[in-house]
Amino acid sequence: MKKAIIIGCFTLLLPLAASAYSVKNGDSVYVPKDEVIEGNLYAAGSSLVIDGKVTGDIICAGQSININGKIGGNLRLVGNTINFNGQVERNGIIIGATGITSASSTIGWDLLILGNIFELNGKVGRDLYGGAGKVNLGGQVGKNINLDFGAQNKDEKPFTITSTAKINGQLKYKSDKDATIDAGAVITGETIHNFPTAVTKKSNLANLGWWWGKLISLFSALVVGLVLISFWREQVIKITDLISAKAGASLGWGILALLLTPIIAIILLITIIGIPLALILMALWLIAMYVSKILVGILIGRTLLSKYWLKQKDSLILAMIVGIVVAYLIFAIPFIGWIMALMATLFGLGGIMLVLKKA
Repeated sequence: MKKAIIIGCFTLLLPLAASAYSVKNGDSVYVPKDEVIEGNLYAAGSSLVIDGKVTGDIICAGQSININGKIGGNLRLVGNTINFNGQVERNGIIIGATGITSASSTIGWDLLILGNIFELNGKVGRDLYGGAGKVNLGGQVGKNINLDFGAQNKDEKPFTITSTAKINGQLKYKSDKDATIDAGAVITGETIHNFPTAVTKKSNLANLGWWWGKLISLFSALVVGLVLISFWREQVIKITDLISAKAGASLGWGILALLLTPIIAIILLITIIGIPLALILMALWLIAMYVSKILVGILIGRTLLSKYWLKQKDSLILAMIVGIVVAYLIFAIPFIGWIMALMATLFGLGGIMLVLKKA
């Protein structure tokens, strides 16, 4: 599972070397059916609908994503609700709380999935792999399947293979429950069911260490949040206001900041004389990424206080405490927590970029 996450995050950076690309962001992004985008497409917003054709790769991040067109390269989607109804010539990555591919969809090569619920109704040319809380498989996989459902999955039927499914290779999955395989499903290769490692005293200690680490992270964020409010109160208010007012733009700028900064730093390193600047840039980038989640936590706290605790709505410190606690509890949720943390990082980075842009 962790390996799949690392692969997914790394491959998001690969298409940045291409020279031709288009960037679209806003609360609502729409590419009509008759539009052709040459090269790569980077899109971010609350609602994304791509009906047109993209000759290169496509990277999208948003709350709701609908891809209906043809993609000449690779597909990389990060969002809450993802619906894929198009055709991709190469690989696909779908990361989200809910991901669905329609019966008419096709992915030419491999598909990596990460998230909570995933439903495959279309075709995957080669391998399907990754991790999820629940998978319904009713489509066709050209080669092998390798899925991880976690050690403590509470769903009674985490993996269902329907009668319309066809797997032209090996089926391998890790789960504490057997897959539900309907009559009529075709699996040409071997089926391998691996069970999660049994809970032992050592694993209990590891879980305790994991929760202790989360607790330390929470208190560290509270300390950093207090410092931010103490020294940069007005800037914190401006950034959180901008994230709230321009969510789509914040997400778009956040994606650009996350992906382009390492590329710029590498270019500076190559020049030799730019090494000091590259190191400074990367340090600021890492600091901004850490602070971003704290800023989103403060925004959550301000929103909650304004709606449910009107007498204390102007207390930024109280908003910071409430918001960061709520945010970090969400970040700790299995499967979807890290997706929410990534989205918070993108929104926070985008808010910082918008303030810098105005300045």
